[in-house]
Amino acid sequence: MNFSEKTAVVTGGSRGLGRAICLELARGGANVVLCYAGNEAAANETVAACEALGAKAAAVRCDVSKEDEVKALTDAALKTFGRIDILVNNAGITKDGLLMMMKPEDFDAVIAANLRGTFLCMKAVARQMVKQRYGRIVNLSSVVGLRGNAGQVNYAASKAGV
Repeated sequence: MNFSEKTAVVTGGSRGLGRAICLELARGGANVVLCYAGNEAAANETVAACEALGAKAAAVRCDVSKEDEVKALTDAALKTFGRIDILVNNAGITKDGLLMMMKPEDFDAVIAANLRGTFLCMKAVARQMVKQRYGRIVNLSSVVGLRGNAGQVNYAASKAGV
């Protein structure tokens, strides 16, 4: 795929699937802005791997459940690259537990990161994409959102919402 002259923001881009997405976008020529929640070393490794593929890349620490941090993420992407063409909502957390024993704060944390975070990121890039008259948003969910899974009522609810 050809993503040259495009800028992609990938949430949860420092490890696992998010890292793979960043590398594929970089391989296609995109500028990559990845956000990470806590592992700065992994984020920097992903940036270096993207740059080794010839892409420009940057990492921004961001809790996607917090509107001000999401704004800072998109502001950083716009300041660095001047546009946002692609948003990949990949960030997500789990706090598994049986329904009867699940703490409300664990339920809330998963909903905030996985569902609210997806909403906040889409909202943050929408105006820019409309202004550019171009944009693509990819929201990652899970089969657990359709079928459920033992001990994951919070995760299933969040992914069904996405």
